[in-house]
Amino acid sequence: MGAEQKGDGLHPSDIKKSLEGKIQKSVVVPEYLTGRSRFKFACHPGIPCFTKCCSGIRIFLSPYDIFRLKKRLGMASSEFLMAHTVPMTIDGSPLQIAGLKMKSDEQRSCPFVTPEGCTVYSDRPLICRYYPVGMGFMKKFDRKTGEDFFIMIKEDHCLGHAEDKGWTIDEWRKDQESDIYDSINHDWLEVVLKVKTLGSVEFSARSLELFFMVSTNLDLFRDMAFSERFLNAYELTPSFIEKIKTDELELLKFSLAWLRFTLFGEGDIKVKEGARGKGRERRQETGN
Repeated sequence: MGAEQKGDGLHPSDIKKSLEGKIQKSVVVPEYLTGRSRFKFACHPGIPCFTKCCSGIRIFLSPYDIFRLKKRLGMASSEFLMAHTVPMTIDGSPLQIAGLKMKSDEQRSCPFVTPEGCTVYSDRPLICRYYPVGMGFMKKFDRKTGEDFFIMIKEDHCLGHAEDKGWTIDEWRKDQESDIYDSINHDWLEVVLKVKTLGSVEFSARSLELFFMVSTNLDLFRDMAFSERFLNAYELTPSFIEKIKTDELELLKFSLAWLRFTLFGEGDIKVKEGARGKGRERRQETGN
């Protein structure tokens, strides 16, 4: 169920060369930006290009995106996934996640956007919150000394860059509440970043299944987490079990911490004595 990592972290100059090499007719500015970098941008209903950036794009959904949207729409995880998502693969990795299912019109418009704006704006996905800053799924170049890096997206139709409102990247993230999303998604992002920045990672089929399940379907994780086998495998206090039973956001955070621990052995989750050996025996019996 684990993964083997290979390779070293990347230096900023390597990242810039990598980005430049991928940019052909790109809307991505090949510039290394940090949280302190400044830019000018504003988007509002009065701007002629309003909502044009909400079509013809791939919108990856993070676990907290799905959590917010399914609650906003009053849907169970499986209902939301069936109605509003399609499977997508994170570029440069074997990791599959959910992406927002766009309309089948010529523009491939977002289903939640009208001429008046976004109908789920307060619960919009993380990628939408970052725009026009590109966070993608790779920000850190060095596990020990690295600092977050970002890219700027400048599309021809976007007039927001001509507005006079100035920001640092960190100010923009705070204003758009993407920093909150990053905090809740932290353990999940660490898994993705490790795959993206530390070289080739080999996953078992079971690990990929677990990654997709935890990334997309909190209801399925809940069923697994409160099973007798799961509770017998991990050292979880009664108060903590009660907390994740009664607070769905805490359950989500635990699911992402558990995923990071399961795939890379990172974090403070503890396996009960003897449980690891029993799990190994079960895998040998089933051939997994």
